[in-house]
Amino acid sequence: MLLVWALPALGFDATFAGSASVDYRWVSGDAPPVNPSPLGITGLTLEVAQKVVADVGHGISFSVKACAGCHGLEVDQAFAEAHVTPWFNVRAGRLNVPFGEFNVRHDPTNFSTPSKPLPYAMGDMLRYTRSGFNLGIVPAPYVDNGLEAFGSLPLGAVNQLDYSVYLVKGLNGSNDFDFVASRAFLDNNRTPAFGARVVLTGPDWSLGASGSAGLYDARDTLWYVMGGAEFYLRADPVTVRAEALFRRTDLDPTATYAYQVVDAWFLKVGWYAQVDVQVAKPVTLVLRSDGLWRSGLPLPGAVDVSPQALVLRQTAAVLWRVEEHFAIKADYELWTFSGVAEPMRHLARVAVVGGY
Repeated sequence: MLLVWALPALGFDATFAGSASVDYRWVSGDAPPVNPSPLGITGLTLEVAQKVVADVGHGISFSVKACAGCHGLEVDQAFAEAHVTPWFNVRAGRLNVPFGEFNVRHDPTNFSTPSKPLPYAMGDMLRYTRSGFNLGIVPAPYVDNGLEAFGSLPLGAVNQLDYSVYLVKGLNGSNDFDFVASRAFLDNNRTPAFGARVVLTGPDWSLGASGSAGLYDARDTLWYVMGGAEFYLRADPVTVRAEALFRRTDLDPTATYAYQVVDAWFLKVGWYAQVDVQVAKPVTLVLRSDGLWRSGLPLPGAVDVSPQALVLRQTAAVLWRVEEHFAIKADYELWTFSGVAEPMRHLARVAVVGGY
């Protein structure tokens, strides 16, 4: 509350925004996988976020955002931003790394389904283990410390090219990623990661690509390379979104694996395609198909996971915007697995989302 009163008094133009989401999921079958819940109730998860943006003038602003959810309490953003020209600007601090389209809109108020696409999944994913699918390709939110340059270049009267290039601490781990360790403020090695995202945008469509690479282990010996492509199209009342992502990750060749080491790396590919249809002003129907495929050595300790593993999910959802700042989401999800000892699962989920 002191911040609310202090910023206007100091002459800052401050903007406040926040959101909260509670969702419950039911999973079919015997011994269904559970997700970690900060509320201590199996199947019930909570996500809360608060953001403050202070514009101090002369093109300088500061943003701070904190959130809590299955990933614990997190400083999602804490950076200073300098707007120099439309085509060149800089921000530095704790960033949401610009990788992929969904990561830009990862708050529950900004997407229409109760769950995140599988390439970005974390705690709400079935088979929630590093020795299974390790939570997807890249975490959402993807939070890191670093420096980013960004801008927009006009291409004619209605099209433009948006870009971001960045240098960040990088994702961390010891033998494959550890998403919890990657959120630490201190790096585990001496080498930063680097990356870029470019998006060609029209009035009602966009095409984009992202890429990133870095060393992720404490000895600076194991590389990861990630890339992705994205597509967006809006033709009222229909919105289409699609993304495909990959990650090639080096593994420790000295570790003990259940299979013979031929190539000490694995490849993971994820994707989703989604269609939103607004059937009435407050109601949107959603169909989504997504998947995650892993090829390569299962990690040491992996149980019933083959070198080729696949999970597919088909989702039908409904979004009801009760009013401008309050919505209810519900869905049905069919999960099928190959290469892992996991039966087909039916999942139902309902979420209540509020924002301002």
